[in-house]
Amino acid sequence: CFPGGVGRWTGRVEGERPGSWECSSFLIFVSCFWEAWRWLGRGLGSFGGRAGRRGRGNRSFVLFFLLAGGEVSTIEMAGFVSGGSVLATRRGGISAAPRRGRGKFYATTATPVESIPGLEVVSPEPFRGKTGIALMNIGSPASLEVKDVREYLRQFLGDGRVVDLNPILRWIVLNLFILPSRPKESAEAYSSIWDEDRGSPLIYHTEDLAVKLRERLGEGFMVELGMQYCEPNIAGAFEKFRSNGVDRIVIVPMYPQYASSATGAAVEIAYKAAAKIYNTPYLHVVPAFFDHPAYLRAYAETIRETIGQRGTKVDHLLMSFHGTPEQHCFNTDETGLHCKGDSSCCKQIVQANRNCYRAQCYETARKLAATLELAEDKYTVAFQSRLSAAGKEWIKPYTDAVIEELAEYVVSASCPAFDVTSPERRELTR
Repeated sequence: CFPGGVGRWTGRVEGERPGSWECSSFLIFVSCFWEAWRWLGRGLGSFGGRAGRRGRGNRSFVLFFLLAGGEVSTIEMAGFVSGGSVLATRRGGISAAPRRGRGKFYATTATPVESIPGLEVVSPEPFRGKTGIALMNIGSPASLEVKDVREYLRQFLGDGRVVDLNPILRWIVLNLFILPSRPKESAEAYSSIWDEDRGSPLIYHTEDLAVKLRERLGEGFMVELGMQYCEPNIAGAFEKFRSNGVDRIVIVPMYPQYASSATGAAVEIAYKAAAKIYNTPYLHVVPAFFDHPAYLRAYAETIRETIGQRGTKVDHLLMSFHGTPEQHCFNTDETGLHCKGDSSCCKQIVQANRNCYRAQCYETARKLAATLELAEDKYTVAFQSRLSAAGKEWIKPYTDAVIEELAEYVVSASCPAFDVTSPERRELTR
């Protein structure tokens, strides 16, 4: 164990105390002097220097044990094995930590660890946390009660990315004009889709998706819901991840097309929630997937079931996307030159409109039509849902106006902007 072969292993004798190291006091003194000189010259970091450079085990640590009593007893494996190295402990006496109890030191021995009687080699796997998947969507009221709908609308419409007004003006509009009457109307709309047993379709369909993802991804992943507004929210999802040792989290905004009021709001809320955690998680955000082949294939299959390939079962297909204020589209044009406020600037995705919601919607429609083999005159793109408080002018054409124009045809309506159902989709179908 010591330089020059000083010291010996007494081994374990049946019925007696565990094996121990023994050494004379003179040799202990000489070895301690030599090691003290090394430490002063190289610093404490050289404690295992030779082992790192030459692959030889550092044989000096046992001096601590011997100084404490002349011999080291109850040397136990504690989990680290590298070549001939073991992590050993001693009962009482010297401790590596500034607390009482067992000390832990790295040791080496010329004898292979596996051959030392009474020692059990333990090599635990290092901790590797799972990868978290946070499915983010807009959220839903806790119930159909007006007070719960009001709280949901307070959070939703109080978001500066949704209602892009001066904060003071937004508060006035929200609390004096919207919240007094809108919650009752919205509760009636929600009641048309609300499930008596499972509640909001937005929530339970997302929960069903989470279950499927857990089954598909396996043990290395943890999937949770994280709504932007109301429960279950993203802060609660982060807490579940934290309590399970999950630090790497993939944020999945469930909006195929990017919009500041949807994806932008989701990402901002997620970042703010993560920033409040002392050990901030590592976030990875899934970008807009409006043109992803898997998304297009899945949606095309759903639409094909109703209209048939090439739309043979209907006269016309209406692709209705959620609306957004025109100003939001203008703001995404960083050049300030491309966006014209109509479909002429959305004929293809270029750098200037790469984050434009309307341009991405038209690109989705074109690719879906190509997959379904629809002629250009067999489908129409429109935008539904307008809230005057968020902006006077919303992107056109409006769905309600287009439906009137197509009243003489057999029309099938699809909403490619939603990954799960919503009140607006059900209302559109009606």
